[in-house]
Amino acid sequence: MTLNFDVADEAPVGVGATAGHVKKTSCRTVVSLELGCFRAREIVRHQEGQQVHHSTQLASLVPPGARYGFDLIAHVAVESFLRGHSLQDIRMDLASRPNPLEVPLSTLWDLQRKFLFYLGHLHQQAAASIRQYLGGQGETTWLLDGTIEPGTPVFLGIEDAASGLLLGGWKVPSENADVIASCLSEAAQRYGQPARVLHDLSAAMSGACDQALADVPHFVCHYHLCRDVGEDLYDRPQSALNQRLQSLKLKARLHEQRKGQTQALRASTDPHAQFVLSELLDGRPVQAPFSEALGREVLLALHYWILDYRSDGRRRSFPFDPYTLYLHRRVVRASDAVDRLMSNDSLARQAPTVLVNFQKLLREYRSDAQIKAAAELYERAFNMFDRLRRALRLTQEDMDHLRQLHELPGGEQPEIKTALDRLRQELRRQCEDECDVDGGLADIVLKHLDKYWAHLMPDTPPAAGACWKRTTNQLERHWGSLKRVRRRGHGRGKLVRDFVSLPEEYLLIPNLENPVWVELVLGGSLQSLPARLAEASREAGSFAAWSKRRRPCLVGQLPRRLLRHDKFIDHLIQACHEHCNPKPPNAA
Repeated sequence: MTLNFDVADEAPVGVGATAGHVKKTSCRTVVSLELGCFRAREIVRHQEGQQVHHSTQLASLVPPGARYGFDLIAHVAVESFLRGHSLQDIRMDLASRPNPLEVPLSTLWDLQRKFLFYLGHLHQQAAASIRQYLGGQGETTWLLDGTIEPGTPVFLGIEDAASGLLLGGWKVPSENADVIASCLSEAAQRYGQPARVLHDLSAAMSGACDQALADVPHFVCHYHLCRDVGEDLYDRPQSALNQRLQSLKLKARLHEQRKGQTQALRASTDPHAQFVLSELLDGRPVQAPFSEALGREVLLALHYWILDYRSDGRRRSFPFDPYTLYLHRRVVRASDAVDRLMSNDSLARQAPTVLVNFQKLLREYRSDAQIKAAAELYERAFNMFDRLRRALRLTQEDMDHLRQLHELPGGEQPEIKTALDRLRQELRRQCEDECDVDGGLADIVLKHLDKYWAHLMPDTPPAAGACWKRTTNQLERHWGSLKRVRRRGHGRGKLVRDFVSLPEEYLLIPNLENPVWVELVLGGSLQSLPARLAEASREAGSFAAWSKRRRPCLVGQLPRRLLRHDKFIDHLIQACHEHCNPKPPNAA
């Protein structure tokens, strides 16, 4: 199928002749999601003293000189970047359509890159609209955060806290104050200065805010502060308890015991004996006496109850869920339970030997001096950490999941400030009391509070009815979502290759699901994304030049033009020698 695109036919009625004479006719194969594969015949016209006229209709379908349409570019990006589909699945889906499209995998990868290229320019061109929107929202809070994988550059992002708009993303070598300051200055110039900035505990971010936004107050994330304090409080007891658990080989011995009893139950002559305990727990009458098989069931029930120690938490990760302490608590409670169980003389006489061995194993664990010391310190650290969490209102009851936003009404800000003041005074008294056993733990918390005190609480509460943004978890949610999509797309747990190859525009992907951004930039619907990309392409410049600038480069890696020079080694040695032995300024 051949389609003609003549600028004369696209001109308004009566002015077609002004399009000029035919300068040339070019043909190329175009692949479009809507129109399929067709041959585009473009008639380029030119009039003396005027610029060359190309078909605007064709330019709205496909980038200049390219083969694949904007609708296909947008489709591949949405399916891969938003929905996590692999390029293989996208290729199969395109080939199975009523109007099948055969697109190589390498081309699909290239279309992903083109989408990010156009998305970045589309976001830049919408800066004025976004700035106007933010200006109408009153005081704005910026969330500043970065994400990284081992050995990769840092992806740095700035987000408007109220709307969730990703204002900008940068790929920087490391969290350097000067580099971050330049990113903040660029964002402020484009969108205006915020009322405040919220970031993690990084000294580089704090210094960058002072450098680039000297008149803007900046604060630390309460979640990061709480996590940092918890890690320091639990450092010694966590390490001691883990090391002693490994020395005693408790988990391994329980595993071997569980394995042997499971095999014994399978080999039982009575196949229904293993269901007796379930009936007893359900309150149903059982005629059979306490037997060796029932004793094994009881043993396995206690085993599996111990192994379910993670259910004591809420999947909030360490240190908010100290799972090693939860395991210790379950082992101690299981030991008490076995002692109470074996206190019945009749049951003790009929109990299998393995249940007695289980009782001895747990008693040995409980009576171990190192275990008792580590657990006692862990419990005291847990209570100290809980005092800070209650003051910050980040307790177990307040934290339903890991990346919770923890927004609070502005009216609660003075209450938290009062609670922190009171806690700080109490900790200072504990540190001064040499007889206080928790003085060292109190000192850990106090040092953190003193260090970040000036950046913990705003001087003035938010406007009436406004929520108080006090964590960067909203931005970290976006980082987590972007990483999950990448893992789902290629099945790899590690994202080092992704972080090295992906450009900074990838950080803008969450905006495609943000209703504010979709309304401001796309006119309210994701369906208009291809048309908006076509509009952005008119001023986007060269994709090849952009790709060259975004080419993955490891830290310390020289450009290929230097590495591939015929006399690279000689030039390297000569440059080093001349640098070490510079010639005098007046030397000939």
